[in-house]
Amino acid sequence: MKALRAQRILMGLILLAGLLLYRSGHGWGEYIIWFVALMSIFSAIINFCPSEWFFRKIFKE
Repeated sequence: MKALRAQRILMGLILLAGLLLYRSGHGWGEYIIWFVALMSIFSAIINFCPSEWFFRKIFKE
């Protein structure tokens, strides 16, 4: 459970960073937002996300 919570916090922070970059005029912030969105969809379809795997290894779940 800790791994999933850490992964969601990281995803939220990355999305926030992308939004802040995009709103401040950096067009490439949009790519960060698209990346996180597509990885979320990818994770839902095949039930694998590299960050979830990484956090499960760290938290030994």
